[in-house]
Amino acid sequence: MSAPIGPAAAPARWRLPRWRWRDALWIALALIAVVALRKGESTYEERDAPLLQAAKAPGRVAGRNFAVEVGNVKAAHAYLLKGDYSRPGDYLLRTSGLWLSVVAKVEAFDHPGYLGAQLRTRDGLVYVASSDERPKLKGTNLRDRALAPGLVESGAWFFEVPADKLEGAHLQLYWGNLLPQGGDSLVDVDLGIDAARARKLAAEAKPVLDLRP
Repeated sequence: MSAPIGPAAAPARWRLPRWRWRDALWIALALIAVVALRKGESTYEERDAPLLQAAKAPGRVAGRNFAVEVGNVKAAHAYLLKGDYSRPGDYLLRTSGLWLSVVAKVEAFDHPGYLGAQLRTRDGLVYVASSDERPKLKGTNLRDRALAPGLVESGAWFFEVPADKLEGAHLQLYWGNLLPQGGDSLVDVDLGIDAARARKLAAEAKPVLDLRP
């Protein structure tokens, strides 16, 4: 004889696992650890930034494949230059701001090439050294001067800058014509132009500085 059939058993209900305070604590600790690790990682900008080498003028400092000895600085409103076959007769090279020249001696170590230069103001603006055509001074303008290992070259870099950007300006130097990448060296030279010296440079800037040979 068959057993009597009773009411159908209720289907088992699916339940979420109960969270305990210990589980929540472990999750919180894991999140804190992840945040701390990410904060400790260097950013793309930090990884790609060059190695900054601080120095003060006057004096000598070495970077990757080069050494530079920075000397005096001088300001002028215009340069008097000697003409050539493309521009006969003497001529004036003017600027809307000031010409700032930075005298230096440079030397390559192991490989021939070029030394790049730029002027960085205290508010972060950058002024690249003027081309070898402005001013066109054979044997003086260091922009795009080919350097041979072991041979010291003397000259100056020339910058066109507003008169109010002299204070706190730094000369930055790097090997090659392109800005250095991560792992390369960027030599940052404090030119020692405080507020008093900036005022003096601007006040004593000659209306016309004769650069003719």
